[in-house]
Amino acid sequence: MNIVYFDCNDERYNNVKQIRTSVFTNEQKASASKEFDCYDSISLFALLCENKMEIATARIAKTPTGVKIGRIAVIREYRGKGYGAQIVNAVVEKAFDAGADNVYVDAQNYAVPFYEKLGFYVVGEEITDRGLPHIPMKISRGDFYDRQKK
Repeated sequence: MNIVYFDCNDERYNNVKQIRTSVFTNEQKASASKEFDCYDSISLFALLCENKMEIATARIAKTPTGVKIGRIAVIREYRGKGYGAQIVNAVVEKAFDAGADNVYVDAQNYAVPFYEKLGFYVVGEEITDRGLPHIPMKISRGDFYDRQKK
């Protein structure tokens, strides 16, 4: 497994767009017009690859409310094999290495238990993003590294 990081000017951003379109727009019916937003131009992207196959993606964005990970997507045939947790842990660690004290995510409602297992906790009420319900969550630097030691 290999995770590479880059910005939207890198040619690999096209792979990110393909994965996100497949997962969010085609499968989940998220609003296609809202999938690629203003944060894409200022984000750091992660692409998880195995045997030269792009499997998952995520982004790290500095927002007015703090450092936020999001647009986490795993290609359908690779789900349930731990790749989601690997990419989330990698981008959270990358954000903390860059100086963040907390990392936020807006988790789709069905994914809240997944993020709780990774140490995130709910910090707000349900919101709608791209037509899909989400719950705001966060993890602190201390909580993250305490979990890594276990």
